[in-house]
Amino acid sequence: MMREADIRQRCASQGKALACGALYVLALVLTCTVASNSSRAFEDQQFCLAVREIIRSSSFDVGTWADRFTRNDGVEIICDRKLVHFKRYYGAPASAVTDTWRDRKAEEWESGYCKRSLWREAVENGWIISSTIATITGERLWLACLPGGRAFHRVLPP
Repeated sequence: MMREADIRQRCASQGKALACGALYVLALVLTCTVASNSSRAFEDQQFCLAVREIIRSSSFDVGTWADRFTRNDGVEIICDRKLVHFKRYYGAPASAVTDTWRDRKAEEWESGYCKRSLWREAVENGWIISSTIATITGERLWLACLPGGRAFHRVLPP
């Protein structure tokens, strides 16, 4: 887990104070949530509140570009259905949307979400942690976490 000083130093060097402030809040919330849940049973309501706070603190990122092709289109949480869903848009040329790209996105999803203790524990307690990436071609790639920290992907019909 990154320390506060590490986060502040990285933020200052990258000139992204606002986004990094949200990163610090996210790290703090995740640390508190994982620490409080590690000694007792998973609590859906506490998880829901923690994720709502993460979404609230990162809502200013909606519409920003994570890289030159990927835009953040927000996060939905539906607590009574145990669903957290991330939305992205991928604007690379159609020739870049290949099976290799889809497999790579699933690997990135697995390492960035499915293997992390907060999301993995939620999945193991019946939550669906997923993402949809809409492409410039109109294709929608759905990514989801499986128990055990694994991921899979499917192309959704138009």
